[in-house]
Amino acid sequence: MTTSATRQPATPLGRQFWVVWVAGAVSFVGSGITFGALPLLAASFTRDPRIISLSEAVAGAGWLLLGLVSGVMVDRWRRTSTMWIVDSVRAVVAGALAVLILLDLANIPILLVAGFALGLLAPFFDNASSVIIPDLVAGESLERANSYQQISLLVLANLIGPPVGAALFVLDHGLPILIDAITFAVAAILIFSIRHASPPRERATDRHLGRELKEGLTYLWRHKLLRSLCLLLLVVNAVGAGIVAILVLYVLEVLRLPEAGFGWLVAIYAIGGVLGALLAPRFSKRLPIFASLLASMVISSLAIVTFGIVSTLAVVAIATTILGLAGTWWNVITITLRQRLVPPALLGRVTSVYRMVAFCAAPLGAVSAGLLAHQTNLKTPYVVMGLLQLTATLAFAPTIRRELKAQQDV
Repeated sequence: MTTSATRQPATPLGRQFWVVWVAGAVSFVGSGITFGALPLLAASFTRDPRIISLSEAVAGAGWLLLGLVSGVMVDRWRRTSTMWIVDSVRAVVAGALAVLILLDLANIPILLVAGFALGLLAPFFDNASSVIIPDLVAGESLERANSYQQISLLVLANLIGPPVGAALFVLDHGLPILIDAITFAVAAILIFSIRHASPPRERATDRHLGRELKEGLTYLWRHKLLRSLCLLLLVVNAVGAGIVAILVLYVLEVLRLPEAGFGWLVAIYAIGGVLGALLAPRFSKRLPIFASLLASMVISSLAIVTFGIVSTLAVVAIATTILGLAGTWWNVITITLRQRLVPPALLGRVTSVYRMVAFCAAPLGAVSAGLLAHQTNLKTPYVVMGLLQLTATLAFAPTIRRELKAQQDV
């Protein structure tokens, strides 16, 4: 393992990384646009909240059904091939849906089928785009590469894409989906141009899906450092989903802001996230890994608690910025650490387990926050969840510190 004491000098990221980054950025724009337009599109067909929520649920079903399988496949296939083929298929699916909408032939069943198909494909691209980074860059450059990935996700998918998607929907209902299809096609062409950038996977003669999946799970569970970080991630993502689930009510009833205030806080969080992504490589050069992990978690926990203690808009805005900064700082550190620790042949499977943990933790946290807010008030869940994250961090800290030291001594 490369540690803060033995890291190699930074190297240029190179053309192949930037092609992948641009392809991902283009795809993030399209996904953000669709995210902003899809609820409006569903509402244009029906006002039944059950069906509206179902349209959201089918898009995320892919991770529940194929999340772990996608990790196995990404470890089997050349990662660039996975990315351009998946985006080509997504371009066809989104394009067909856009055409049906533009021709006024779409309906709820068609929307649900298309959303389900896109949801099934997403885990394959998401896993491949994450684990391909060590194939393209090396040494100290991993932190910078992952920070740039986080910036494109925050700015394009979360900050710019959704409002643009809503605005395009007003012009024409099918326009956002058509643009999303075009972004998939552009991303596929870009990745195809460097399709040999990542090495082909070794072809085993005794492949077995269950056995390969077990290999990834076993490796993660037996690796005490990665297991501790994964279990801590379970708490972190549950807390994150919980605070977001009741945020709109917090904005309306505690901060007394108009409905647009929810969007303002989301934008402030994204700005903090961009700052965190820009600063993470610098922090990594100046701080040991354990100090960065502990600081990012403690800071974000205290920022969450602040929501429940102080309801002044200026203080909440500062806490939101800090929360975005610390959260992205944590993401860059842990993603880079995972890329350095896990053998390339297992990285897809281990990454898929991490993502599944995050996906499964979200509904648990959201429901818990809602129930707690119902029983108490809208400020209490922030105090409880912030302290829960802080407690979990301090509980796992000794193991993480010990295992990091052991890795450094190897």
